[in-house]
Amino acid sequence: MKKIEAVVRTIKIHEIQHQLIKIGIPTFSIYQVQITGIHEGLKNKTSDYIPKLKIEILCADKDEDKVINAIQKAGQFGEKGDGVIFTYDINKLVKIRTAEVGESALQ
Repeated sequence: MKKIEAVVRTIKIHEIQHQLIKIGIPTFSIYQVQITGIHEGLKNKTSDYIPKLKIEILCADKDEDKVINAIQKAGQFGEKGDGVIFTYDINKLVKIRTAEVGESALQ
């Protein structure tokens, strides 16, 4: 199993959600985050906090590329600041209510 995290532009979340639903991923978590960027001005450096959304998805190994492609396609403006996607291996997943373990706990 995989955990996929993406930091994306807030304005793109509905397009991303639509693409994820189309590929069979209706459930995921969203967090409001702020990233910092350092800009070099004429006399001094300034720091801005830029609002973004962080998406977290758990999926089967076979769905990893499909999920990444959906987020990348829907989240892209083609400009600096579009965001990033990263993945982790999940060693174990247990559904609290039913005690199901592994990919069956994703349902």
